[in-house]
Amino acid sequence: MITLSVHPDLPSADARRSLASWLRAEDRLREGVTTTSPDGMSADTTDELRVAASDAGTAMVLVQAIAGWLTHRRDDVTVRLTRPDGWSAEVDVHRARDMDQVTALIEAAVRAVTPAQR
Repeated sequence: MITLSVHPDLPSADARRSLASWLRAEDRLREGVTTTSPDGMSADTTDELRVAASDAGTAMVLVQAIAGWLTHRRDDVTVRLTRPDGWSAEVDVHRARDMDQVTALIEAAVRAVTPAQR
């Protein structure tokens, strides 16, 4: 299970809802995307997304979906990926103009769902 936290520069749950909707459009991710709300907040206020991506094929779909979503954003956003074992990666994307940032996020997503090679 991977947790995706989306933090737009302007406080809003819109980016998180947008990403959840984008991910659910993918057949392989649809059932594995869940959202949680902060304690004491309404269900409309999405705090984080959780995505079940347990195999390489699903991980690749997740990576491609995140990259596609980022390239369609018009605002600055930070995406943080976290695994249950505590590993995390964070990428700030500024209007997705810098494809190196998007590539860094993709690489972080791959590492998040791929066991460490030792």
